[in-house]
Amino acid sequence: MPSFTALTKKITEAPRIDFGDLFNESVSIFKKVWLQGFILQLISIVLSLPLIIFNFSFLLDSGLDSNSYEPLEQLMYSDTMLEQSGPMILLYYLMVIVVGFMSSLLSFGFFRVIRQMDEGQPFEISNFFYFFNAARIKKSLLLILANFGIAILALLMCVFPIFYVMIPLMFVTPMFVYNPELSISEILKSSFSLGHKKWGITFAITILNVITLYILILLTCGLGSLFFSCFLQMPIYVLYKKIISFEDGSIQQ
Repeated sequence: MPSFTALTKKITEAPRIDFGDLFNESVSIFKKVWLQGFILQLISIVLSLPLIIFNFSFLLDSGLDSNSYEPLEQLMYSDTMLEQSGPMILLYYLMVIVVGFMSSLLSFGFFRVIRQMDEGQPFEISNFFYFFNAARIKKSLLLILANFGIAILALLMCVFPIFYVMIPLMFVTPMFVYNPELSISEILKSSFSLGHKKWGITFAITILNVITLYILILLTCGLGSLFFSCFLQMPIYVLYKKIISFEDGSIQQ
């Protein structure tokens, strides 16, 4: 694994990357991992089930009209609901935070899976849960909080900075997954350096992929999101691979 100094040098000397080549190689990688991406979506849905069940049970316990389609988030802001169900509302948001954190850990694991499949290594579903290990979860949590804090700060600055910040933040996941020995500050610095260096091409291909995904979802009546959502991650992996590369030849077990 390259040191922080070596990473910085590679990013500084990053070669020009052709948009067409990036897209084609992203498609090639996607063909290798589409099934794993589908499995990831199913796991994410299972993780979200407690929230869905909580929503329905909360509405039923509150004696609300079962024909009402008003979302729980809106109902929470009524004075009556706040007085009667304050602890339940806090529990709901706590569950949202926990599910979001677990989804981020799964995303970290998925980038390990991408590299393993790209290198022809055997797939095991336990690979998704690599970062649920007690030895790795603390650093993962701190990094997720740092990401969240940066995003919130960008939103507070008249919203527009988020359009710049969102690109470097995309590189935080592979930077952390493939360089776990780096400190959080080094991971963030490297991610922002790489994101700034390749901001234009990353933004362009992300917009293209989002539009493509949206069309596929419409054409498949929503089912396309289960199979094609992971394609949004492919260009990030390809860019990291082309610029940083994998010198050790195999991913750490």
